[in-house]
Amino acid sequence: MALKDFAEGRTDQYKIDPRKLQIKEGWNSRDFSDPANQQHIEELSKSIAEVGVKRALVVSVENDIPYVVDGECRYRAIMLAIKNGHEVKTVPVVGEDRFANDADRIFGQILYNSGKALTGIEQAKVFKRLLDLGWLQQDIAKKAGISGGRVSQLLELLTLPVVLQKFITEGKASASMVLATFKKHNGDVALTVAELSGAVANAEAQGRKRAMPKDTEGNGEGKEGKTSKPKSNLKSHLKTMIERAYADERIDDTEAMVTMTVSEGDWAELMEMIDY
Repeated sequence: MALKDFAEGRTDQYKIDPRKLQIKEGWNSRDFSDPANQQHIEELSKSIAEVGVKRALVVSVENDIPYVVDGECRYRAIMLAIKNGHEVKTVPVVGEDRFANDADRIFGQILYNSGKALTGIEQAKVFKRLLDLGWLQQDIAKKAGISGGRVSQLLELLTLPVVLQKFITEGKASASMVLATFKKHNGDVALTVAELSGAVANAEAQGRKRAMPKDTEGNGEGKEGKTSKPKSNLKSHLKTMIERAYADERIDDTEAMVTMTVSEGDWAELMEMIDY
């Protein structure tokens, strides 16, 4: 018997010159200006130069033009390898499901991502595009396998001004820290940037690339000079977080591992309480 004799269906794979493939501008929600994504593509390009493309790109043909709908990182890595002098004559390609629609393609950026995971902001962009297509948040949550509260939290990242989003995409501060600081200053961008920039400077002075909530304490003067308000009881805070999560159905205890989704504000406060 051959492998095809075990198959329940058929998927045709083709070999195509990568130079014939195209990318729809702005289609992918991944931020390719993010240094982490650029590094990922560079590393992937080196691997492709050594061992070739092992996973087929998914392509949709529109108006006689083959567009990559799944595998843009691989495509960019392939083109970078070619630019660097490596000969790549063809790459493996499969056609997308013939019944696929725009929503399927957008959601595929999350569901079929087997490489570098999308960041919170990149996921939020995917969800926003689905909302624009008429999807409800609860439907997005069900399809993505996460809570409705988590969808709301991710979408909230898109309300941040670009200058603040950069602290997240450049890895200088966590999404929870940026959001918490923004809310702390009642949406004042200048004050938020000033505090976050100071925190980043404090972190860099200690040899870290990523700022943490404690880096804002005492304006960088250290714990000796800080005059922050007394921290509330940790046990009480955790109890409140758990009660709120159960009420909002943000706890999944149906499996061996219990998963709880917390708000960005609660997480930032918890990090501050444990002096992280």
